Amino acid sequence: MSVQSTEGVLAGRLVMVTGKGGTGKTTFAAALALLSAARGRRTLLCEIDNQRPSLTPIFGSEPRFGPQQVRPGLDMCNIEWEPALESFLEGLVPSRRIVKLILGNPIVSKFLDVTPGSQELVELSALGQYVDQYDMVIVDMPASGHAFSLLDITRSAMGLFRSGPVRRRASELRELLTAETTRVAFVALPEEMVVNETLETIQRMRSFELIGGEPVVYLNRATLPTLTDGERELVARLGELELDPAEAEFVRAGRWEDVLEQSTAHSRERLQQGLDLEPVLVGPVAPGRSAREVVQDVAVSLGREVGLTRRDLSWT
Repeated sequence: MSVQSTEGVLAGRLVMVTGKGGTGKTTFAAALALLSAARGRRTLLCEIDNQRPSLTPIFGSEPRFGPQQVRPGLDMCNIEWEPALESFLEGLVPSRRIVKLILGNPIVSKFLDVTPGSQELVELSALGQYVDQYDMVIVDMPASGHAFSLLDITRSAMGLFRSGPVRRRASELRELLTAETTRVAFVALPEEMVVNETLETIQRMRSFELIGGEPVVYLNRATLPTLTDGERELVARLGELELDPAEAEFVRAGRWEDVLEQSTAHSRERLQQGLDLEPVLVGPVAPGRSAREVVQDVAVSLGREVGLTRRDLSWT
């Protein structure tokens, strides 16, 4: 069985973080970016044309197409469609004046709007340019289903265009996505539906050859085992007795802890069997934390694997 780690993820050049909505993928993307920058690598954290950027509450400013520094060694951006299209055309057409004429043509604009995959290919192309400019690029991808469609557009474009600059760019992006230095990180929760979607997405990406280096799965909000089999049996028996309110509350807490532990163990086993890899377990953070504090807590948890401390990851 393959054992994945944050150390392996941070050794890459491009890390794409995805997962079912609500699993915490933005938090993990930002946490990995903090770790990368703290290790001295010039790092870019990206969103893909997000109309309501998820990184804003974490870093206190709204990401734009052009990278902006948010911490020493760490920039962020939002790969927006229109500036990404302009950048894409400038790479194909030598004259900036002609690019402006193309962008100002309503027929061209309508064609691009209705052509399947044009937006995805342009946004991936911008991402590829950033990989050439930074030591590490970490992408807060869309949710897993949309992420698959975004990455698979390279195959579709290569089938549609037999030659020419678009075919060449799609081929270059395909090589980038399947390189060993490109990793996909999936964020899951110890819940049946989330684990099912994670398994299905990874298996689908593997079958379509959209994964370069070995993927990693972060099992977020995992509850590590603390109860022995005997303690579980005792808690179950106590739950069947008539107890005073204080005793009943104590037993309910124990039974809930048992449920969480069993759910984590079951999810871990399913991921191990379905993917032949060991997920990285990350415990829940304390309630009431701000978005920035949650990112730092997750970064500190992951940082223990790579020798970084809370002081190394401080926001001040």
